[in-house]
Parts: sequence; C-alpha cells; structure tokens
Amino acid sequence: MEKICVYTCITGNYDIVNEIVNKEKGIDYYLFTNNKNITSKTWKVIYIEDESLDNQRLSRKIKMLGHPEMNDKYQIFVWMDASVIWKKSIKEFVQKYLKKNNFVTFKHAFRNCIYEEAYECIKMRKDKKQTILKHIDFLTKEGFPHDYGLCEMTVFIRRKDELVEKTMKLWFDMVCNYSKRDQLSFMYCVWKNNLKLDIIRKNVWHNEWIDHVKHNYKKELTECRIYYGDSSVNDDSYDPKMDCLYTYKKKNSIYMVNATIPGDTNIIEIEVTDVPCLVYSNFHCSLPSDKVFFYNTIPYQKKNIFYNNKGIIRLEGTFRKGEKLNFSIELEALSEIEQYGWINKLSDELIILSEEHQRTQYELYELSKIKKSIFYKMYLLKQKIIRKLKK
Repeated sequence: MEKICVYTCITGNYDIVNEIVNKEKGIDYYLFTNNKNITSKTWKVIYIEDESLDNQRLSRKIKMLGHPEMNDKYQIFVWMDASVIWKKSIKEFVQKYLKKNNFVTFKHAFRNCIYEEAYECIKMRKDKKQTILKHIDFLTKEGFPHDYGLCEMTVFIRRKDELVEKTMKLWFDMVCNYSKRDQLSFMYCVWKNNLKLDIIRKNVWHNEWIDHVKHNYKKELTECRIYYGDSSVNDDSYDPKMDCLYTYKKKNSIYMVNATIPGDTNIIEIEVTDVPCLVYSNFHCSLPSDKVFFYNTIPYQKKNIFYNNKGIIRLEGTFRKGEKLNFSIELEALSEIEQYGWINKLSDELIILSEEHQRTQYELYELSKIKKSIFYKMYLLKQKIIRKLKK
C-alpha cells in the first residue's frame, strides 16, 4: 500500500494551528513553520528557515518542493493550506480522486484563464502591478494560450513521480522570479511539461470534503486603489495603465489622496478600502461629478459602513487627462467587539464580511443568472434585506 503524507505550512503569524480532529491510521501529518512559538498535539512540527525567501515564498517552497524530512518516505503527498479543515476522510478523498494521473487538484471556482486571473490579482492588490505585468509579458512571449484552464491550489494530491517533481521545481522557480501568486504559474508549468491532471470539478470553498477558517491576518489601511474607467466590464476592456495605487496621507481619522488622472474617462472608481467594517463619513472631492455612488455600504448608527473589504465610491462625469483628483474621507474601524456584535446582529441577513467569504459573495452574484439555484435565492434575499436596511 502506498504511504500517505499530509502536509501544510505556516510562516510568520498568517495562520493559526488547526488541530487534526480525526487522525487516520496509515497517514502521517507534517506542519512546517518558521514560527518557533508554534506547537501542536496532532501535527509533527518541523522548524524551517531560509533567509533568502520572504514568508510567502518560503511557504510555497514547502508546498511545491516538500522537505527532506518527508520526500523519500512517501508515495502520496496531500497538500492543504493551513486554513483548511477536513470534514471527511483524507484516505477516502485520495482513493476517490487519485486514479488515472499523478496530480489532482480543484478547478478554479470563477475563472478559466491565467490572464484573467492576473488582471483580477491586480484589481484585488494580490501582488505588485508591475510584477504581475512582467509575469503576463513572460507568458505572452512564451506563447502560453488564453483559456488553457485555471486551478485552485488550496488542496492538491501528488504522487511521487519524476514529471510531477520536474513540474513542481519549475513552479517554484516561477514564483521566485515572477509573481508570488502561485495560481498564475501552475497551469503554465503544466502546459510546459505536458503534465496530465485529474481535475476535481467542485468549488474548493464549498464542498463535502473540506471547510475553511479565517486567516490570522489583520490588514492595515494604508493604500487606495483608483481605476479610471469601469472596472465592472470584462477583462478585454481592462487597461492596467488606468489602474493606479496611492498611499494615503492621514490626519487623525481623515484619509487623503492627491492624484493626477492618467487619461480621459467618464468614470472613476475609488476603491477606498480593502479592510472590512469601516465606518465612513465626510467624503469630499475636488472634481465636480454628475453622479456619485457608494457601493458595498449600509447605514450604521446615523453614519454608514463599508461592510466588506471592497468599499467603492464611483464618480461619473467628464474627466480629462492631467486633471487633479484630490479627495478626503473620514474612516473609523469598528473594534473587534463591535465587529462581532454587528456581524451577529446581521448574520441572518447574509451580509458577507471576511476576506475569505468575499469569494462567496462573488459567487452569489455570478450564479444569480441561474434563477433556479439556491445561490440566486440567497442573493435575492440579501438584496431585499439591504433595501429594508436603507429605508
């Protein structure tokens, strides 16, 4: 019988240790970390270090290349992000999906193209724009095709195999030399090495096998993203040159940005925050606008709150290249206790707050086209409740 190894990695304080609820005989569990404060009752904890790598790339090194402690002892390796919790047997999961080919992972929930995912990563500030553009340029010069496929790399199974190991090494080289976002490299490496995959066509965030917990990561509000155009259009119309990132100037609770419009446009979308649960007020802008819209917001104690991590202000009018866009807004974060109270109060209204659940919110929107689906009904219910709250 092939020996199975389940492994994960925590670098820095990005995740907490999720203990294994049901350890299975015949499976060994490894947790690799550079955090010497981490201990576990159910994982075999192995300390790692590599001063040449940042925390994210160190974690990806383990994810892609494994570790000498385990590489020669096992035939089957199951990677799981540290935020994953198994609801069912890992052995059964392996038996069900590891069949024809030596690598198994989940299909991406929303997209089927690395290029589209790259633009989404720019929009969501998942990596530096110039780094991702360099990544895209490399893929284009290599002749990597559009719509080749896209996978979620949260969980995967790999069997010990020479071609798989060659692909994993190339994958790690890519995240070291280009974007740290591993989804932007994986399918290129598969294409380059002609690696055959088995794809699990389930949503990695919602299935009978696994669940997820929130990352132990608190983000500070330091930057503002502005897109000079309509970011809701498809990626064929997306222009990276019109997507700009600015560092806030801050005075007490007032956040200010001074910008210069890079090109003529009729729409400006200010992504004010990537931190959820911010109360906002006193928005002032130097440019006259025909219309101003606030998105992802509901009333809160005589003020308003951006309830998720994508609070947006949309300006519509006639804006010319070289004009100055100066704005200020008062922002105040809810305390952790206030957040819990507010979330509990609105939990039945399906308002999604955490970064992880932002995926769910996007899915509800996408599946709203399928009117018979439960997601569509949930989406309608959420909109109905928000309208009531605004009255």
